[in-house]
Amino acid sequence: MGLKVLVVDDEEDIVEVIQDRLEAYGFTVATAGTGLEALKKLSMEKFDGIFLDVKMPEMGGIEALEQIRKSDKNIPIIIITSSSTREAAIEAMAKGANEYVLKPFEWEELKAKIEKVYNITL
Repeated sequence: MGLKVLVVDDEEDIVEVIQDRLEAYGFTVATAGTGLEALKKLSMEKFDGIFLDVKMPEMGGIEALEQIRKSDKNIPIIIITSSSTREAAIEAMAKGANEYVLKPFEWEELKAKIEKVYNITL
């Protein structure tokens, strides 16, 4: 498959779980802990998709999403956020996210969203 994705979340345990699973499926995974860090990485490297948390220090996911969409309207973005910020996930969808999943999530749920967004079978 060889897709290169960016996982953006300030919760290291979430990043590790997603990274481990995606790498097991052949993805190349880069990570960022804030929206600002993600924008920096996106300015230096090309990615096939982004997994983006909503609540992060410095710059949250909604603001990062808006910035990303200014320069790339087509990159697949899956929002990953806590259920207490469901409204933010809905807002993110309205601002151009392709899909969202609420934490805590089951891997099968996220896997289904990945398959849908990337039109692949894992």
